[in-house]
Amino acid sequence: PKLVQSMYFEGNSATWAHQDTYYLDSESLGAMAAGWIALEDIAPGAGRFYIYPGSHRIDVGKNGGDFDIAFNHERYKQLIIDLIAQFKLECRAPALAKGDVLMWNARTIHGSLMTNQPDHSRSSLTVHFIPEHHRFLQFQSRIRRLSVDHYKGLAVHRPKNQDRWQNRAMLKIETTFPGPYRFLRDRAVKLLTR
Repeated sequence: PKLVQSMYFEGNSATWAHQDTYYLDSESLGAMAAGWIALEDIAPGAGRFYIYPGSHRIDVGKNGGDFDIAFNHERYKQLIIDLIAQFKLECRAPALAKGDVLMWNARTIHGSLMTNQPDHSRSSLTVHFIPEHHRFLQFQSRIRRLSVDHYKGLAVHRPKNQDRWQNRAMLKIETTFPGPYRFLRDRAVKLLTR
């Protein structure tokens, strides 16, 4: 496999229901696999991770046009809610203990629940892998060149590697001028997802 994205969660904010393939995937849609790794016992009200089993078989609208991420992201989110109701999908939020891993396909609808025990953290990692010989697809419209390093035989994409001056400069711009940065980013994404 090739690791194309990883995220560390300590807090327990809710994540809307979505398919990863809308945002990122292998060039062969659905070939990406993802995993959620519990780094502690996850309390029932700490915003547990959930999936909708069988949802990977539903053909969802493509990122672009009326469902582009730049200006119509809310339409996409509503589409997912409507599909969950239409297909009467069952939400499952398994109890995960430290070290447990839940794996899913890029086309599986998933997210994390609202927190009703804010005094509990949700220390966890999320990872996304594509086959090593596949190219990385972003927003279902753009093959993205990867910045890959190898660690103990595993190819790891490090898009924001702070050892590189360009990435440090971009982070400085992004945090110093968040409004203009988002404005320009959204327009660039719109061009990519036509």
